[in-house]
Amino acid sequence: MSRMFMLGILSMVCLNLFSQNRITFSVKDATTQDILTGVNIYFPELEKGTISDINGNGSLSNLPDGTYEISFSYIGYESRLLTLTFPHTENFLIIELNQNISGLEEVIITSNRANRSIAYTPSRVEVLTGELEEAATMDPSKISHLLMHTTGVQVQQTSATSGAASVRIQGQYGRYTQILKDGFPIYGGFTGGLGVLQIPPLDLRQVEFVKGSSSTLYGGGAIAGLINLISKEPKAQDEFSLHSNLSNIGNTDLNSFYSKRAGKWGVTVFASSNTNPLYDVDNDGFTDVPQVRKFNFNPKLFYYLDDQTTLSFGGTFTNENRIGGEVRMVEGFVAEGLESYFERNQSKQVTTQFKVDRKLSEKKSLQLKNSTNTFDRNIFLNGYAFAGTQFSTFSEINYAIDQEFYHLILGANVYADSFEEEPIAATSLRNQKLFTTGVFVQHIWDIHQKLSVETGFRLDYNQDYGIFPLPKFALIYKPRLKFTARLGGGLGYKLPSVFTEEVESLAFEGIMPIDDKTNKVEKSYGINTDLTYRILKTGNFSISLTEYLFYNQLDQPLVLTQEGGDNYRLINSEGYFQTKGVESLLKASSGDFHLYLGYTYVDAIQYHQGKKKSLPLTPKHSFHGDLMFVQDGKWRMGIDAEYESEQTLTTGRRVRSLFKAGFLAERTFKNLSFYINLENWTDTRQTRYENLVQQPFTNPRFTEVWAPLDGFIFNTGLKIKM
Repeated sequence: MSRMFMLGILSMVCLNLFSQNRITFSVKDATTQDILTGVNIYFPELEKGTISDINGNGSLSNLPDGTYEISFSYIGYESRLLTLTFPHTENFLIIELNQNISGLEEVIITSNRANRSIAYTPSRVEVLTGELEEAATMDPSKISHLLMHTTGVQVQQTSATSGAASVRIQGQYGRYTQILKDGFPIYGGFTGGLGVLQIPPLDLRQVEFVKGSSSTLYGGGAIAGLINLISKEPKAQDEFSLHSNLSNIGNTDLNSFYSKRAGKWGVTVFASSNTNPLYDVDNDGFTDVPQVRKFNFNPKLFYYLDDQTTLSFGGTFTNENRIGGEVRMVEGFVAEGLESYFERNQSKQVTTQFKVDRKLSEKKSLQLKNSTNTFDRNIFLNGYAFAGTQFSTFSEINYAIDQEFYHLILGANVYADSFEEEPIAATSLRNQKLFTTGVFVQHIWDIHQKLSVETGFRLDYNQDYGIFPLPKFALIYKPRLKFTARLGGGLGYKLPSVFTEEVESLAFEGIMPIDDKTNKVEKSYGINTDLTYRILKTGNFSISLTEYLFYNQLDQPLVLTQEGGDNYRLINSEGYFQTKGVESLLKASSGDFHLYLGYTYVDAIQYHQGKKKSLPLTPKHSFHGDLMFVQDGKWRMGIDAEYESEQTLTTGRRVRSLFKAGFLAERTFKNLSFYINLENWTDTRQTRYENLVQQPFTNPRFTEVWAPLDGFIFNTGLKIKM
């Protein structure tokens, strides 16, 4: 009996051992056949699972006999369920997953007018989304810090007293960068010097960068590229946020944003107030940061007529007063009869934006939009005054067809710009009126799942300068999941205008008017290519590398020349501006840690009057790095570092390289966040290396600004989100 009992036990054990099964899955992309690393493989009933390794394989053993469901899930792919019965005839199975197109389109770009996913756009568009929160913490009053979160973009201060700045892309002057708000050209021209200082980031949803000529889609002015600021829109859930900020130099900010959608109506309201006292960091008696008082109010109303029609109407109201110069004068302590130096900028901007989106059918849509912009600015500078008003209006109609394998958009627009100077001091008023009409067409053809081609053409007509044909092309090639290649190019142009960085630095004093009989249109051509390789993606760990090459040449550029005495005139050079270079971008993430390393090489030259020299204030080498630790709803901490190589000033003098670094820490408790930010804690500033102000102090000359003037800034604040 004992022998029979033991024999039964052994038989049961052997039977159980033989009923344990093992299987290996090899997971691939259904289209490209690329192996997929980090795919979740899970048996819900058995509560057992694994992930695919670097070879795309995932194995499971000790599986009992029976019928089970197995799930396969991976970010960017459609989940798949498979039912198997064990014992199974095969112990090695190939599993193919289809890309989840809707999942890949979480970031939709609008700057290409096709409203496509960034992953399937032939033209290279860079998008900032998560960086908005970080930038709003570092400087909630303006977007200038935000714009430097991508390679090849430089915010260059143009005035030592007012703080005016321009945005340069790939070494080209800021006047060749077009800044849009929701696709509307409401910044530029007379507003250019102060625009990036007056736009707060709190009501933005994302920022899109298109580097290289974009005149085919948006008309003249986008020679270096464009920056499109995309506003938040109402969602099903109400949103309210309040942001207060205080810095060690006395800067105070109070920003608020509210959005709500109820039935057919929706609304967003943004309001901000910024007060900045003067700051003289080097104690030389002159302001390094001007005194600023600024107010912004941006309401927007939405009406959802039906599922096919949306109407929106919004406005922007900005009022700013900034004054810099001799500290005693700015503070109002100058004795009667004592000469002193100051510069006051008073500006007001009122814009409107109206848009109608109509979905005619599942594949066709129609859009109408219009914007107006009124910008008043007064400059008072040591006994000299300059004042004027710029009014511009933009209207467009476009019709889009979105089929399975192609996207076609046809459109026409009208842009009118008028600047009128008040007759205060100038003997020759710098008045100017421009009226431009244009038609455009863009076609994106998905030739294959691996190849898409974009072609475009624009024809503009200006009543003073004639007709401008603007072709464009771009293509994207994705032979493998891990590799993407783009190639693009096009033509651009810019109408002559008195509003340049050199003129801004002179406060328009002594500048002669533009003459449409002698001044010619600046024209450009450019080409660029980029290669992105996803080096590794497994589980929560990923590394990607992007290499971007660019070339751009601008013919007959406007250059400022002195005519004798204190008079200056903008003339067309018989030479050219040429920029070429490389951008390298490495992104890596592991769990809650995110690393960004960007390097830009720019070779920017100007050829004028038979001489060839470097474009001023363009570092040949620049580096930017960010290391962030982000736990959603808890922590946001990071360090950033920037390096710029030596630069050449307008005078030909070379100045030293620069390095600066910062630190940010933010703690969130449900709807409440506290943060501290150490900006430029290396205290890198120009006045540590040379004097900014040169005698005589009653009418001083300022050294060209090539480094930060404010130095180390510490700010802290509170955010409330509901």
